[in-house]
Amino acid sequence: MKKNIFNVALLLLLAGCASVTIPSYIREEHPYRKTFYASYDTVLEATVQSLKDLGWEISKKTDPAVFERNRDQANAQIKQVLLFTDVREMALVLGTRYARMNIYLQASPSGDNSTDVELRYLTVTSVSLKSFHNYRNDGYARKLFERIESRLK
Repeated sequence: MKKNIFNVALLLLLAGCASVTIPSYIREEHPYRKTFYASYDTVLEATVQSLKDLGWEISKKTDPAVFERNRDQANAQIKQVLLFTDVREMALVLGTRYARMNIYLQASPSGDNSTDVELRYLTVTSVSLKSFHNYRNDGYARKLFERIESRLK
């Protein structure tokens, strides 16, 4: 009898399906920022290679002004790009975790040969009928910035 109750409870727990939508654009909930003292093109290349080294694929490169109105649009000479990564899927015991990053790069407006890099990280954990969103991953942000730094040396 106890085995049947356990089986029914387990079936009900696993039977629910939560549809998970991972947006391409991640809002500025908890961004990680770092300035690298190298040219924009050099930092962009180092960032793309660092993402590949860590197993991420870039799905799209776009102008940040399409998604963010508060970015510096007055000076068209400032180089900037917004990178979208593909979604990563990680299986958990009772659910699935999905992760995506947006990386915003902008050349220094002052022309001092520096580039600002902003990382936005989103994970969505789907368990049965519920999804949990998290915009923080301090360790991964540090890991990516260290990888970019090492590629710039």
